Amino acid sequence: MFVDLESEFHLILVSAIALLAVLNPFGNLTQFIAMSEGLPTAIRKKLFRNILYTACLIVLVFLFSGSYLMVYIFRIDLDHLRIAGGLILMIMAVRNLLFSASIVVEDFSHYQDLSEKEFLRKSLIPMAFPMLVGPGTLAAVVVIREDSGLDVALGATVLAFMFMFFLFHFAATIEKIFGKLILHVFSRIVQVFIVAMGIKMILLGLTNLYKL
Repeated sequence: MFVDLESEFHLILVSAIALLAVLNPFGNLTQFIAMSEGLPTAIRKKLFRNILYTACLIVLVFLFSGSYLMVYIFRIDLDHLRIAGGLILMIMAVRNLLFSASIVVEDFSHYQDLSEKEFLRKSLIPMAFPMLVGPGTLAAVVVIREDSGLDVALGATVLAFMFMFFLFHFAATIEKIFGKLILHVFSRIVQVFIVAMGIKMILLGLTNLYKL
């Protein structure tokens, strides 16, 4: 029993790390800090919470409905999704590595005068989707569910977003300790692993489809 629990926890941990690689928390953190620069700390934390709540909800909805959409709506199997998701991850990571443009800093100071509902609506796009959670993340979470089961995928999602909540809650402190340059370097290192994940997904999908 304990061996099974240990094995499942290991799967959850590995899957959570894979999800975090795709979510790229350090890269997104630097962008969100730049985009919300000038806002009071309380407003910035509220903005980050809104982003994370929405991103987590999107992932959970797709976690429970993605397999149904894949099989009954789009009529594709897991290996097709592996190849498509792997291509998306590779293209996005290579683009971020080679063609990353300077971050456009948006002024959010006027958000202080908005109602909570308007504040929530205006903070969700593009920061929650597609900046934090994009097609690559959604494809990855469905692949994890099909490979390891719903319980592992759900545990990995919860664990990954717990880390994200901690990271974003202390964003200002982390920025002061490490600086934007170190966070930027971390985000670029993660992009290399995302490329590797994409290649692995593509090769596994091709191997299963064509019985290589």
